[in-house]
Amino acid sequence: MSHSLPARLRASLLVGASVLALTSTAVPAFADQSVVLVQLNEYNGPEAYFHLYLVNPKGKFDRTLWVSGPDKIWWPDSKRWFGYHSRARENVDAVTGASTAAGARSVMHVEIDKSLVDAGYKLRVETSVENADNVQEDVEVDLTTDNQREKFPGTGYVRYIRYKL
Repeated sequence: MSHSLPARLRASLLVGASVLALTSTAVPAFADQSVVLVQLNEYNGPEAYFHLYLVNPKGKFDRTLWVSGPDKIWWPDSKRWFGYHSRARENVDAVTGASTAAGARSVMHVEIDKSLVDAGYKLRVETSVENADNVQEDVEVDLTTDNQREKFPGTGYVRYIRYKL
């Protein structure tokens, strides 16, 4: 025996669920969610892998925020980041995305604890391209309130990086 709801009741439930969904998305899911944009330069060659991570006030690796390029076989090409990642034994599956083509941009939504802002931490991007150079500090920028929304140029494959807290 089938228990179907009358059409009018089903419609009311769908409208109610839609209103609930819209109002619940108005409040951010993560209070510490930030947006980071990495714009790559035009270059000849395969797509770039880049690793976005936090550096603590002593200049040491803190944690990975994003990995552009999910194929783990290429991660050791980013020598500095891979050394940190291997020692920290991080699970970065939740923060991996596609590699990025020359001239393209990647926009990442990452979690950054507000207590790290204006506290001496930095964002660093390390880039690598197959059969080409690895740039260990393509961009490094102080994680400050004043620096958000500014463009910071890279020294290799990255044209610029900008972020919003």
